Amino acid sequence: MQDEIEVDVAEMEVANAPTRLISLGIGSCIVITLYDPALRIGALAHTMLPDSTKCSQSNNPFKYADLAVVEMIKRLEGMGCRKQDLEANLIGRANMFPHIPTLGVKETGEEDCMAVKKKLREEGIELTGEAIGGNSGRSVEFDTSTGTVTIKKIKI
Repeated sequence: MQDEIEVDVAEMEVANAPTRLISLGIGSCIVITLYDPALRIGALAHTMLPDSTKCSQSNNPFKYADLAVVEMIKRLEGMGCRKQDLEANLIGRANMFPHIPTLGVKETGEEDCMAVKKKLREEGIELTGEAIGGNSGRSVEFDTSTGTVTIKKIKI
């Protein structure tokens, strides 16, 4: 039987197979998965904000997309993974309030997505899949046995 670990907003978990990492109710946030297919070890982070340098100090790196990627890599490397073997997926960035005008300001979710993709490129990690945008929330299940990411859309 597989273990399940739920990952809430501004949290991150790392697990070996056979564990499923689950994040529920993803709206404009970004969920990042990193996976080493050879070792069958994965990490899932549920980030809220794109860039830690634009916000007041926080002792929680998982609030911020730029810091979360770095911390995920560090923890995975601590379990024997090599950065160049990791594969990434991005889920989220829904516009949960499409009827409210943004007045030309980018959505936080869009900034999250750009920040994560930039950080992944800088770290040399391949983005193997993404399910971003739209107007529906999502829930994610990440199976560390296979690397499979299952996404369920939530209509409000």
